[in-house]
Amino acid sequence: MRRRISLPLKLFFIVFAFVLSCIILISQLSYRYVQKEIRTNDMYYTKQILDKVDQYLAVNFSSFQTILFSVETSVKANITNTEVIQKQLRELYELNSNYVSDIYLIKSDLSILGGSMPTRIFDEPLADRKPLFDAADKNKRTTFVSDPYKSKYSGWTVTMVRYLNGSPSPMAIAVDLDLNAIEETLFKINKQEQMNLALITLSGKIIAGFSENRGPLNIQDHTFAIGETSAREILDTTGTSLQLHTKDGMPVSILKKQTEKFNWSIISINDESRLEAALSRLETYYIGLLVAGLLLSLFISFFIAKYIRNPLYALKTKMKRVEQGDLTTTMTINRNDEFGDLSRASDRMLQQIVELIRRAELHNELERKLEIQVLQSQINPHFLYNTLGSISNVIRLGQIEKVDVVIGSLISLLEYGIADASEKVSLRQELQNVSDYIAIQNIRYNRHFDLIENIEEGLMDFPVFRMLLQPIVENSIFHGYNGGGIEGSITIHAYREGDIVMIEVVDQGEGIPADRITYILDSEPSDISVKRKRIGLNNIHGRIRLHYGEQFGLQIISIPHEITRVRAIFPAGMFKGDA
Repeated sequence: MRRRISLPLKLFFIVFAFVLSCIILISQLSYRYVQKEIRTNDMYYTKQILDKVDQYLAVNFSSFQTILFSVETSVKANITNTEVIQKQLRELYELNSNYVSDIYLIKSDLSILGGSMPTRIFDEPLADRKPLFDAADKNKRTTFVSDPYKSKYSGWTVTMVRYLNGSPSPMAIAVDLDLNAIEETLFKINKQEQMNLALITLSGKIIAGFSENRGPLNIQDHTFAIGETSAREILDTTGTSLQLHTKDGMPVSILKKQTEKFNWSIISINDESRLEAALSRLETYYIGLLVAGLLLSLFISFFIAKYIRNPLYALKTKMKRVEQGDLTTTMTINRNDEFGDLSRASDRMLQQIVELIRRAELHNELERKLEIQVLQSQINPHFLYNTLGSISNVIRLGQIEKVDVVIGSLISLLEYGIADASEKVSLRQELQNVSDYIAIQNIRYNRHFDLIENIEEGLMDFPVFRMLLQPIVENSIFHGYNGGGIEGSITIHAYREGDIVMIEVVDQGEGIPADRITYILDSEPSDISVKRKRIGLNNIHGRIRLHYGEQFGLQIISIPHEITRVRAIFPAGMFKGDA
């Protein structure tokens, strides 16, 4: 017979193989993983820089807008005084000379009122102002931002122009941006962060940026290309990042971002030099990682196998005792972990099993006692004797027409009574049985006990215990109406109330004293009704509670000499498919 390998030893080999395999896999993939992580972090950091540049441009845009609105307000206030307007233009220019190259008004003839020194002297019309004036005249409610161009007095610049509304003659307010200031800011970022940033128009023209020693830059037309890919093609590609190669085959990473205020893009071009430098520092640690991983896998495998061996053997011994039938065995493992929890849960489970077995035995014994009482009372010899006596009396008195009624009702009662006592029946069947019972009692006592049924719609088929209502009605006749000494009505109600169903038997007889109500529902009565083998109210109360829980059963409400109400309470949910 082949020797079986124990679970701790299997676990040792499994853990060792798993850990060692993971280390080998890590050694193969770690370089690519670290490369990817460094590139991802580098890309994330670059995106953060691009966001900061965009914020810087947004702040500048707001400043330029403020300048335009200030000029517009000043010109409207002094529309007829050219000297005052020119003075205010000069003051605004001097105040913002770090960011703008010029502030001026463009007239319809393309002459200007300038704020800088050159445009205050040379205000002649220039053809390059016509696209600016036309754009402002076309979009009179918005600010137009031009593409970068070569201005005669401001150099390489971008102009923000806005139409002057309310002026007696057509005019536009213009601000030439100082692209050198923006470029200096980008150069500082390039130097500090070892990056290569630039502002690009949608047509691919460079507005500002790119270090002089980075990238194949064409100074003549202010554009650039990487390998065979032009600036326009880079901007037209979808996504915010792409990988390209230079003509020398060097890989470069490109990130781009659309600015929030200007219709420009911020471009970052980074080679792989920073990534390769970071990876080279990690290569020396890989061999040490493999050796340490091998030793660690041996240690972890041994420790785990040893850690589970003792509690596992203890639980195995305990389960063998239980298998042999010893449910009282206890072997608690004093550990604050899953094995300790499992051992304590096992002890609790065994205790619950023992308790459930005990309760099941008590439950079965009680159920047998109750059903024996039902069977004993279903054919009551005393009741049968009195019924046969009643038949004899009606024949002797010549009331032959009542004989068929008594015999028919008696047959129905006997057929109904000899059926399985544990079988449930519909409320309709119980009402018919009560009707037959009252018909016999009416003839026996020569009285008229009127049966009134008040059943809520839909409850006729509600499932109830067999012989539920007859004992309660019998109790009403024998105790409420003094054993037939007086006559009266017996009313049966059935109705829903929330998630429960109420079935009530009401009479207007003698009633029950308050001190006897609790005694009647006691589980061990000794009154004459039980001795005569009738089904006592305590039997019905016990059957309902046994099947549906302690919150259900019988309630007795009685006002002596006025009304007695015996109420059976059932869960409404039992109505679904339970009959």
